[in-house]
Formats: sequence, C-alpha cells, structure tokens
Amino acid sequence: MNTGRQYDTSLVQRIQKGTRTENIDGLDVELRPVPDDPREHALDPRVDALYQLRKSGAFPTPKGGDLISLRVRPDKENHEIDDGGVAERVIPMNLGDRVIHLFAFTPKGHRRGAPVLVYFHGGGFTVGNISQFRAPLRYLAERSGCVVAYPEYRLSPECPFPGPVADCNDAVEWIATHADELGVDPTRMALAGDSAGGSLSNAVTILQRDSNRIKLVVEMYSLVDGGPIPPDWSHDLYPCLPEQEEAAMSRTDRFKAASNGLASTYTQGRTALLYDPLVSAAFYARLDEFPRTVVVGSEFDYLRYQDERFARKLHDVGVNVRCIRYLGCDHGFFETCGVMPQVEDLCNVMAEELAKL
Repeated sequence: MNTGRQYDTSLVQRIQKGTRTENIDGLDVELRPVPDDPREHALDPRVDALYQLRKSGAFPTPKGGDLISLRVRPDKENHEIDDGGVAERVIPMNLGDRVIHLFAFTPKGHRRGAPVLVYFHGGGFTVGNISQFRAPLRYLAERSGCVVAYPEYRLSPECPFPGPVADCNDAVEWIATHADELGVDPTRMALAGDSAGGSLSNAVTILQRDSNRIKLVVEMYSLVDGGPIPPDWSHDLYPCLPEQEEAAMSRTDRFKAASNGLASTYTQGRTALLYDPLVSAAFYARLDEFPRTVVVGSEFDYLRYQDERFARKLHDVGVNVRCIRYLGCDHGFFETCGVMPQVEDLCNVMAEELAKL
C-alpha cells in the first residue's frame, strides 16, 4: 500500500490536548476525543465514511460469510507512517512439535537490553495476519525504541483452543530464551493485543505469572468475558447522535453478532470453555497477580462494556490499571494506520508506557 499519513498530524495533537479524565462508576477513564468533530457522542468521520462506503456496496468485501472468504477479504486501508529505519526479520521458531513464524521489528539505533513488546493479533481466533498490523507495529518500534515481536500463531477451527494460547505462550518462552539474539531484556517484557489478541495477552500473562517476565499488558477492545450477554446490556450504553444512529449501532452490533459464533469455532462447541480464564480473563480468581495493565476500548464497540468492567475489577484488587476510551471509534481501528489518527496516538501511548519499564 502507499505509505504516508492520510491526515494532518495536527489531529494527533488535538487528541492529546483534548483528552480528559472522568470517573465513571468508580473508575477513572481517559476519554480521548474525535479530533475533528467536537460533538458529544459523534462517530469519527472516517468510521462513518467507511460505513457509508460499505452500505453503498462500493467497498470490496466478499459476499460470502464462509471462513475462506473472511480470510482472503481485503484488509482495511492502512499505510506505513514510520521513517523507514525499522529493520524487519522473519524468524521460524521451532517450538518442538511445530514451527511458527515470528516477525521482529527492530528500530534504528536500538539499544541492546531494552524491553521487548510481543503483539498478538485479533480476528476472532480465526482470521488475521501480519499485513494488517505491520504498519502500526513498525511505527511503534520506531517511537518506543523497542523491538516489537509478532508471532503468527495458528488459527481455529483448524487449531482450536488451547492451541493459539500455547503458540503465544511458547513464543514468549522462545523470545526469552533467544533474548540475546534479539537484543532484548527478557525480564522486561510487555504483551499487547487487540480483540482476540487481547484475550491471548491475558492468557499468556496468567501462564507466565511465576516467571516475573511480564511487566506490562496493553489490551485493545479485548475479549475478556465470553459468557452470555448480561441482562443490563442494551443500546442505551452507546448514546449517539440521532442522525448517526444507524451507522453507530451497526458498528456496535457487528461484533456482538460475531461473538455468538465463538464457541463453534474456537472451542468446538464446548461452551463451558468460554468461562476458562485462558479465554475470558474476567473469570480469573487471582487478578491481583496482573502487572501494570492498560485497557483500551472504543466508544462504539460491543466489547466496551466488558472491557471497562474488567478494568474496574483490576483496579478493585489493587492492580495498577489505566483505562482509555477512544470516542467515536469502533472495533478494529488499530488496523487503519495512516488513515485514523487514533492509531498513531495509541502507538504514542504505548511507547510512553514502554518507556516506564
């Protein structure tokens, strides 16, 4: 794809300057604004434009809802915004009974012994690949000065739960063992992930609880509760502008519908496994073991209600937690690097967190 930002960098500055904190049901939540629409509960104009494009039929999304169609569908528009000084390596990791690939992004001037961030992609555990995340991960490596590592874990239903969890945890073990080769500090590791990748980040954090390696978790619009929709859930949780109601609710409902098929693909019909903490961290009995955690949600995302409840649970047991809500955004915005300024802002937030390790 063509490189470069499709917006003026002043929009990123407006997000930062316009951020405010509100206490919502006992939890401090950072509200990061739509940079070019000051109206309360406005849909980000870039999200609205893509919705209108889809509605018109002009967006080239395959009609089929089968898994093959979903895996080969065009990626969201994204562009590289780093300065080109990030080196990329693809490393086959021999994990004993299988080999999976690790993409390692090393910034120019990287100092050996810096922290490492391991990123697990989203996609409902069934889709997703490096092409969707290369651009923001390159920029994150540049901004943070840290190596960013991305394992291409196996997907379900071919590899159902707990296979993807094992891949991600074994990747962290491999990185720790090969820390000298990568030039990173294995005792200062950060995990990050979006959607299903957030669930995997939490799962690996639980499995690594005795290793003292994981010092930071950043999870974006993460699946943390695969249980049934709570009775208090409704569209009232997502107030919007009347003229944007159709678009805003479609953004909210699309992942709500997708969540209904999670058991059939990821846990092969075993619905009880959706309560396993390695799938749904909200059911973990020892949340106080979590390290510093940054929970990122989108205003118009079905999962926002459970993400903020999860952040509140972490806070209540004494975890150092930071909760962020990107106003006007929907699920999956991290895949739109160079298009939505919120991606650049979030990379800056993550770089700031890595600098504290």
